[in-house]
Amino acid sequence: MASKEITQQAKGFLYELNDARHEYSFGSTDQWTFNPSTAKEKLALEARFYPVLFTKCDPADLADLTCFFNKEENDSPEKNSKVISKDRIYLVAYCSNKLK
Repeated sequence: MASKEITQQAKGFLYELNDARHEYSFGSTDQWTFNPSTAKEKLALEARFYPVLFTKCDPADLADLTCFFNKEENDSPEKNSKVISKDRIYLVAYCSNKLK
């Protein structure tokens, strides 16, 4: 990540994720899944999973944020790779084990 703003955004989002991990009693098998999303995809994820956290960012910075968080969660970067387009402005985090 090149800019300090992106680094600050990533650190703030990471803090929220760790806080939510404790608040929602994540077990040892519960992990965040990160998905670069459009507004419509974000709504669909929010309807299916709970909790869902997200951060909004510039599409050009979304790839860097996604890569950062996949490394934090020991996730493979290919697992959630999507073509980053100008419509994808959210990085959505959800736990696939926690359905609504």
